[in-house]
Order: sequence, then C-alpha cells, then structure tokens
Amino acid sequence: MTRTIGAVLLVLFPGFLAAQQQVVARSAVLNHVTVINPTGAPPQGDMAVVITGNRITAIGRAGGVRVPSGAQIIEASGKFVIPGLADMHHHLESGFSLPGPPAPGREAPSDVWKRNLAQMLGWGFTTIFSTGMELKDFTRLRDAASDDAAALPRFFGVGRAITVKGGHASEPNFGSYLPDAPDEARAYVRDLKLAGADTIKFIYDDRARGGRPPVPVMKAEVMQAIIAEAHIQGLRAYVHAPNLHQAKDALRAGADGLVHAVVNAPVDDEFIGLMKKNRAVYITTHSLFNAFADVAAWVRRLEALDERGVVPKDVYERFKSPEGVKRYYSVYGVVTKDQLQFLANNARRVFDAGILVVAGTDTTVSGVLLGPSSQMELVLLVESGLTTTEALRTATLNAATMLGREKDLGTVETAKLADLVVLDANPLADIRNIRKVHRVIKGGVIYDPAQVLAGNR
Repeated sequence: MTRTIGAVLLVLFPGFLAAQQQVVARSAVLNHVTVINPTGAPPQGDMAVVITGNRITAIGRAGGVRVPSGAQIIEASGKFVIPGLADMHHHLESGFSLPGPPAPGREAPSDVWKRNLAQMLGWGFTTIFSTGMELKDFTRLRDAASDDAAALPRFFGVGRAITVKGGHASEPNFGSYLPDAPDEARAYVRDLKLAGADTIKFIYDDRARGGRPPVPVMKAEVMQAIIAEAHIQGLRAYVHAPNLHQAKDALRAGADGLVHAVVNAPVDDEFIGLMKKNRAVYITTHSLFNAFADVAAWVRRLEALDERGVVPKDVYERFKSPEGVKRYYSVYGVVTKDQLQFLANNARRVFDAGILVVAGTDTTVSGVLLGPSSQMELVLLVESGLTTTEALRTATLNAATMLGREKDLGTVETAKLADLVVLDANPLADIRNIRKVHRVIKGGVIYDPAQVLAGNR
C-alpha cells in the first residue's frame, strides 16, 4: 500500500514535527513521483528522484535507479515534483496594511524581513530576489540564506535602490540612494559592489499613471553614469520604468532589464529591438498592477488561493471594505482596464520575442500580500496568454538564468541543487495547483509547508 510523504517522514523520523519541520538526511528518494520540467519536455511519470546531500544525484524509472544504502524512501505516488519557485521582485514585508505611515510600535524591519523570508519557503519559493533594502540587512540575510541547512529561500538582490530627491521611493523609509550628480551616482554603485549586491536597481519613473501627479525623474546623465559604472563593476543595471517611453530611454542608455512590466502602452518594435540588443530581462509584477486596478477583487482572488488560511481574515476584509478601497486609491490611483490589457498583451509579445521573462510581484506594496501574490503571479501570466509550462518557466529556469545560476537551479536534473516543490496536483493541468504544496525541499532539506508557515507568523 502506498504511503504519503508525511507518513513516511513520521515513521523514519519521529522527531519530524520539530520546529521548522526540517529533515536532514544524507540521502533521500522521491519514489513513484511525476517529474515536471519547465522546458517543454513532457512530464515523466513513475520516476525516482535521488537526493544525496544538497544535490540531485540520479533520476530514473522507479525501481530502476540505484538507491543509496540507508536512504530515506519517500513514497510519492500521485505527487508532482517541480523546480523550486522564485519571486524575483520582492521587498520582504507583508503588504497587509493599508497605505499610510507605519503604525506605532512596529517591529524592527530586520526582524520582519527574516521572518517573512522564512515564510516564503512554506509557499513553495526557494529563491527570492530583493529589489531594495538596507545594505547591512541585505548582506545578513543573503549570508544566512546561502546555508543549505537554513530554513530560508536562497536570497539575492540589489541592496539599496537609486532614485532622485522627491522622486519615486525617495522617502526616508525606502533607504534609497539620492545622487545629485554623475560622480555621486558612480560612488554609490561602487558601494553596492563592495557590499555584494548582485545587480544595481535605479528608478526612472515619473509615476504619472492612475491619475497621480508626476514626480521628479532622474537626470539622464545620472542614469547614464549608473549604468556605465555598473558595467565597469561587472554588474547588470535594472530599471524601474513601467512607462514605455521611460523604459526605452533607459534601454537606449544600456539598461539590462526592467523590474516591472510595461503597463501604460503596448510595447513596440523599437522596445523589442532594444530589449534583445541589451539581452535584457523583463520582470512581470502583474500582481502589483492587478491590485491597483481593483484591490477588492484582487484580494478576493488571493483569499480563494490561500487554502490554508495563512493570511489573517481581517487583512482580506480590510482591503474589501469601502473605506479601505477609498483609502487605497487615494494613495495609488487606479490602473485602468485598458492598461491591464496592455500588461497582458505585452507579456505575451515579449515572451514570444525570445526575451527573458521572469516572474515577480513587488510584494510589500500594500495589498500585494506576502505568499499568495507570488503564486497568483503565475495564474495571471497564464491569463495573459502564456501556457502553464511557460508560466512555470518564468519562476524557475528563467529566474535561474537571470541570476546566472542555471547550472545549479531551475530544472529537476541530475547534478543540480535539490531545490524542489512536491505538489498534490498537476500544475500543467491547472496552474492554480501550485497552491497545493505538499513538501518543499531546499538544498536537500525537506520541509512541511504547513509547519513552516505556522512557525513564521
């Protein structure tokens, strides 16, 4: 008789229900599992995936693979294994509060960031890319998460963002650099390099969408200095520029990618040409713009996806209430239905052009709720016209490629790191099945998502 993964873990490891739900085994086998890769190859049923230490050491037909002596055998008939998921635009706060000043008595950001990073593991995300935080906290979290035994997703990011005084994300709580001149901008890029930032992020956006008044935009010579110095330092420079004309300005200056999709207009041939010339990355953040379009409808969709009820009920009610909706749009304005259609069409066109499309949410923005928004991003990409396989690729292999880690991450293959998600249902049949997370494996360590989420609230 087939046993579930949970039953086997309890038999083999009586202490499995300890904190973090962590099982460290010298070797383990996911037996009779269906392997799904985001490459377009057909799913492989009745397979055995052998994990030794932190890596996948063999994949083959169940019963036909050599099982290491003493290996933990996990009977997984009826389960589906995919690569660990990635959210490549994240700020590690919850998004639970309505927009406005921080509440009195708020916890220290560093404590919140680590707990929220840990919680993302329970949602099936083994890689997170931060698009802005204090350098000391970025470095601390990155170093902690690099340990395979740490119950944290792998963590990468930009360190501090670079913007302009009075511009988007220039308020003190964002901690952004605010250079006035090219030399100052270059110095900040060098600081980020020394701190170990994986890439540079700068903001080139007047924020004139949704009825909001424009804000100052970085001078062209400062933008050019950021990109040039990043390249001298061996770093890529990504731009926050959701408006088409500003995105093209940044790409003409040599930007290596967009941390947001283009939302205000259809992308054109020039944009596609610039993206391809620069080998640029296109990070989607459809979650953000769908929240801005209809926050009440948005959180209802998140609530339906949140099967375990992880997000407190009062959070959903807050954003659905007439008072909450009014307050929300008084700050953010409203993304129109036409703009949402641009967003969807642009995703399909950019993907079809062979540009690297990568899933990200902008979690931390009010209403872009920690956890379900990252899963919903893939649902939105399928609704935009991507296939389920293509949507999975944006959060797995494409994310690994963006990081230059495709030799280690992004597919279920021999010799790659054992960063995996075991699902109770087939995500290719319905992308919403990514919410049915049975187990998460990071660096060969197996976690029960329910217990991870409960332990990090």
